[in-house]
Amino acid sequence: MTMDTNFYTLTVNGITQETEDTVSVSFEVPLELKNTFAYKQGQYLTLKFMIKGKEERRAYSMSSSPMETDLTVSVKRVKKGLVSNHIADQLTIGSRVDVMPPQGRFYTYLEESQRKTYYFFAAGSGITPLMSTLKTILEAEPQSIIHLIYGNRSEQEIIFKDQLGGLSSRYQHQLFVTHVLSQPRREKSGLFGMFSKGTLTWQGETGRITKGFALKYLAENPSNTKESVYMICGPGGMIEDVEAALESLNIDKKDVHAERFTAAPKKASVATGTHTVVVTLNKQIMEIEVPAKKTILEALIAEKKNPPYSCTSGACSSCMAKVVSGTVSMDACYALDDDEVAAGYILTCQAHPTSEGVEIIFE
Repeated sequence: MTMDTNFYTLTVNGITQETEDTVSVSFEVPLELKNTFAYKQGQYLTLKFMIKGKEERRAYSMSSSPMETDLTVSVKRVKKGLVSNHIADQLTIGSRVDVMPPQGRFYTYLEESQRKTYYFFAAGSGITPLMSTLKTILEAEPQSIIHLIYGNRSEQEIIFKDQLGGLSSRYQHQLFVTHVLSQPRREKSGLFGMFSKGTLTWQGETGRITKGFALKYLAENPSNTKESVYMICGPGGMIEDVEAALESLNIDKKDVHAERFTAAPKKASVATGTHTVVVTLNKQIMEIEVPAKKTILEALIAEKKNPPYSCTSGACSSCMAKVVSGTVSMDACYALDDDEVAAGYILTCQAHPTSEGVEIIFE
């Protein structure tokens, strides 16, 4: 089935301030677009804006569940972030936004009869797709159990804190939430309070979600089901630590799913010279010249060929294509698994041709 990479204009019909720097934006989906915007838990939307005369695209995970009526993304401000600050400061109810239909593969298939144990590891805004997923599992797979381990700096920065508290009370035998704070606030009082470190009022876990923390948590909360699933979302360092913990426990890679909320690190490309690449895009065959310092996606954008893309940082799969012939190197491939890379799939935003005769297809 061909992916719909067109943009549709949707109207904002709800804005919720989740924390001081995180806002949830809901969109009204017209009846004629309901099927187009049907989605699976954990997927993302690509939003497009014209800011200072330039087109800007960003991918934002949905925090809503497909079982809810709202279509909602949650966005955390990034320091000097062009789009995240535009969303937080400029969007209001009634604003119209260009939105690409849902994409992403950060989900598992659910069945009402399944009984699994899910371990969710999140940090910061990494909670967003996992919020969508846990709300869906609680209703669609009622025999399964979810353990959410969620890291933040302070209690005030916990996104969906009240929602998570309400859900864990409502589904108290199905959802177990553990908060981990790295810099919990201290209360200062008394005449000499200004000279003291203050009293730590946070009663929960402190520190970060490290390999050691993950191993300790898993040992203290063992699975009692035949199948277990591990989902990790947040900054790369946290993901690598949790993946290392799971690897040390010999957890099968097929049961581990990760989505990074940080860009791939920049590194020098191994490509040299300019290569001609044959591209099949929207059923049209074209040739483009790709200089060594540019990715295939950058070359397509420069030629105004309108390729599908979103984050341009290797963290999503919007720009995925398949190599039919020739060789290509990637700076990073966070959004692809080993089997997909072996099958010839690439992220064009990270890809450089390294031979003559390169041909790719956007499927």
